[in-house]
Amino acid sequence: MSPRRAEQARLLTEAAATAVFTGQLGWVEHLAAEVRERTDDPALIGGASLAVGQLMALRRPHAAALALLTRVAHEAAAARSPRLLDALAATAVVRYYSGEESPRQQIEALLAAVPDAPGAGALRAWALAVSDPNGAGAALAPALPGLIAEAEDDAGRLTALAVVAWLLDLTALATRTFAEAFDRWQARGPLPDGLGCAVGWALLEQGRWAEARSVAAEVAAVASAAGLDHAEACAHALDATVLALLGDPAGARRGAERALALVDPLESRSVAVFARRALGLAAVAEGDYDTAYPQFRSAFTDDGDPVHYHVSSTVLAELAAAAVRRGRREDAAGLLERSARRLGTGASARITALLDRGRALLAPPEQAEPYFQAALVDEMGEQRPFERAQTRLDYGEWLRRQRRVAEARPLLTAALDTFRRLGARPWTERATAELRAAGIEGDVGVAPSAFTRLSPQQQHIVQLAARGLTNREIGERLFLSPRTVGSHLYRVFPKLGITARSQLRDVVEGTLSGTGART
Repeated sequence: MSPRRAEQARLLTEAAATAVFTGQLGWVEHLAAEVRERTDDPALIGGASLAVGQLMALRRPHAAALALLTRVAHEAAAARSPRLLDALAATAVVRYYSGEESPRQQIEALLAAVPDAPGAGALRAWALAVSDPNGAGAALAPALPGLIAEAEDDAGRLTALAVVAWLLDLTALATRTFAEAFDRWQARGPLPDGLGCAVGWALLEQGRWAEARSVAAEVAAVASAAGLDHAEACAHALDATVLALLGDPAGARRGAERALALVDPLESRSVAVFARRALGLAAVAEGDYDTAYPQFRSAFTDDGDPVHYHVSSTVLAELAAAAVRRGRREDAAGLLERSARRLGTGASARITALLDRGRALLAPPEQAEPYFQAALVDEMGEQRPFERAQTRLDYGEWLRRQRRVAEARPLLTAALDTFRRLGARPWTERATAELRAAGIEGDVGVAPSAFTRLSPQQQHIVQLAARGLTNREIGERLFLSPRTVGSHLYRVFPKLGITARSQLRDVVEGTLSGTGART
């Protein structure tokens, strides 16, 4: 309606940037085309192209998005445009999704040309961490709490910094910052610029598996409706991982195979490794290490290089555990040490602990104990309870086989308590068997809490209601009618063993802390 074409182009560029949050690529491309018809202003054309590239990052193929965003970044650098940082941040997302190595050096070189500006710290941290978390971690980790404090009420910056915290394996900080960002959205919030499943992975690592499944269900629904293949695939891989840990290998395989079917594994290496890890965990849950080992091994090339620069290293300990049971110690040990040399001193405390657990499992019995102790030395490891419990279980097994039964029992008991709290049935059974061998009888028949057996949508509704939201407010966030929300709550109350809305908070807190009622 604006009478001037220049003003039309400016407004259409802003519209394209806003339309990114709908997930509708066709709409954004149409708006960008309208901009190009009305102006030859490189700044406006670049802004519209950036919007297209940001959304293309969530689809396949990634090569097209990478080419577009790289061009926008170079044009912005040549024009000394403030849009350069936004373009580099989006390019880093594609670098993460695809696992391609070539963009990293371009991102680092162009970042040097970005002038300091208010609020630029968060995007700079994002671009560095997403592109190279191992290389950037040592410098970024100490500065991250300050950047989060500076972000204050800026939900977008807080979300970006929460992703950075997750990438640097600061899991507890990541989930706290995600929560702060969520509370600042007026509504449900726009689709994240990238790494939309990061909050789900952080929740999974922290042992908040029901919440992780809720995130996966929500991302999958939004992404499927918008045709965002990669984002949907990531959500299926996340849910498959939780299902494997809970002891539902059939469901885990369905989710992982769905994720792999949605992407080209050579163009979406992050999803490919996540999905293969889920398939490996599903096999472990069934005690099938012949199947588990090649799934974990696929996170690395034949030469031992990581398929994905960030995700592959999270598989190292699982690979070692499967290799021991399959008689592939030598292959796994060589791959693990190659990875350790590549990571160097930049590896996070989490990855260092996984390396030490893997070394302990692969070492001759007389050399294993120092590695077990090193894997447990950092108390920050408690923010990832499942990984911590795995190490305690492995160490306890080793101690029992060394006839140091009295020392093994506390470790095995602590591992069992964690597995039970999380609902990790296969690992609960294994820890119980080890305790029996150590002379302590344990109950293997503990079922997950009633809350964890609700559907992901029901769990999400219960969590929001427990926070005090009304049915209308919950409906607005989940795109449901208040009547539908009320109907869900009516049906879940008997399943949870409660009669009043005021009891929901205790149910949720009890489940997350491990004290929820068992059925």
